[in-house]
Amino acid sequence: MIMGDIRSGKTGLAHEIANEMHKRREIPTAIHVPQLMEPERKRLKKLVPSWMRVVSRRSEWPQHSVIIYDEAAQSAHARRSQSGQALELDELLAISGQREQLILFISHYSRKLDLNVCASVHRIIWKRPTFAHLLWERDEMADFTAKAYDFFRGVSGDVAQKKACLILNMDNFGFYHCTNRLPPWWSDGLSRIFKETHIRGRGVM
Repeated sequence: MIMGDIRSGKTGLAHEIANEMHKRREIPTAIHVPQLMEPERKRLKKLVPSWMRVVSRRSEWPQHSVIIYDEAAQSAHARRSQSGQALELDELLAISGQREQLILFISHYSRKLDLNVCASVHRIIWKRPTFAHLLWERDEMADFTAKAYDFFRGVSGDVAQKKACLILNMDNFGFYHCTNRLPPWWSDGLSRIFKETHIRGRGVM
């Protein structure tokens, strides 16, 4: 799960993780963005490599792949925890290991997400949270996000903060930090597609 402030580099980080997985293991990627209109979908497809698919339904997630679940709160929201969509997502999370899928959930903070999603993640990566994120986090996550907030306060400069990541390994509760680059195909146009989609907030599937 990747969390952090608006325009802090969350989606760019997810694309760079996908880039590394493809370079090292030739693993393809599916970008799950259900609220994209067809013209935007075609435009997005032209901005990413051919080994990246753009999908709108979870049933389209391929096996042995990276899944970028951008703005996950719009279709995996906590308020939908008893819906058929949430149950479907629970099932997909349960078998993701068997299907060899690395699912990257992207959200501003955990309170927006279904609790079962939060309980299923193995790594949490923060990209520069704000103090407001501390106020709106789930109780179970608040102390961890406070640590992330303190970490980023110690990183000097906007550029350095944009590159920095704090990682929590949920298997042993160990914290690690690193920096990330952006993939070769990243562009302002690609970034705007996700920004405009989030602002519009259309219906989801």
